[in-house]
Amino acid sequence: MAIEYRSPRGAADAFVHYRHRFSDRVALYDNAMLWVLDMDGVVAGCIGVALKATQVGGEVVTLAYLFDLRVDVTYRRQGCGQILTHFAEEYAYTQGAVGAYGLIISVNLPSMTLFEQLGYERIRQVLHLSYPPFALDTPLLVPVDCESDPANDPLRYTPLAERDFCVADAAERVARCDYGRWFHDSNFGYASLSGFDQSYVYRQVSVDDLTLPDEVLQQRSKIMRLFHPIGIEQPDLLGVVFETVCDQAFVNNYYGLNMVVDAEDTLPGYFFSAAEQQKRYWLVFRSLHPDFAPQWGSPFYIDPRDI
Repeated sequence: MAIEYRSPRGAADAFVHYRHRFSDRVALYDNAMLWVLDMDGVVAGCIGVALKATQVGGEVVTLAYLFDLRVDVTYRRQGCGQILTHFAEEYAYTQGAVGAYGLIISVNLPSMTLFEQLGYERIRQVLHLSYPPFALDTPLLVPVDCESDPANDPLRYTPLAERDFCVADAAERVARCDYGRWFHDSNFGYASLSGFDQSYVYRQVSVDDLTLPDEVLQQRSKIMRLFHPIGIEQPDLLGVVFETVCDQAFVNNYYGLNMVVDAEDTLPGYFFSAAEQQKRYWLVFRSLHPDFAPQWGSPFYIDPRDI
């Protein structure tokens, strides 16, 4: 955690990940490791790697997601980042991964430079959308229900499940984080949004916020992560579901909501107009197997655990 707080992301409003344990994020994945670089008994850096059963172009593959790459300021410019990344790649390759990817905030030029030097290509931009919770001014005429059973997640029955990078078990992996799915299902059509309480894992906070009392940070870290926006072909219905979720977040004292989507995704305009902040990330990718040359489709499925 000391490395985390000394390594703010290179944005205009530099931020860090506020969390109880550094390994909390790793625990979101079923098959993940957190590797630590030991320099004469000192923790000089670390990297996380999650192995995912997914698909690219309809082909079932295993990919490695690299994340939480940190190097202590004392050990910068000594090749530690390259060592950690190579080690994670070699481990992923031995576990059957044919490629590796990461997500880097677009203004973090040092990280972008590092990964490009290691042979990673910029594949796609990803949007991190932040919303304030709000109370509904008028009652909704269309009923919206909620359930918390990830076994009934409708992902496998929707076009989302056909996308590159799709993982079918996201809801199951965040079930312990107050997972919920809000949906409308009637003759008018079907629309739904899923979500989980990201405060069980981490939250992006400004470096300046770290001076606040811990109880204030705890309250501010109560954020709902939205995912699986199903029903984009019926924007009015999906809009009702979205408004209901925002209202429930307000009632339950959430500090905010956020959602991560492919920049090329076709979503109703209110998802963008309602956002109080947008951050852009680059999805970077490198093949680990010489015969794996993916032909990317559009858009990607963005795993809600990844940023």
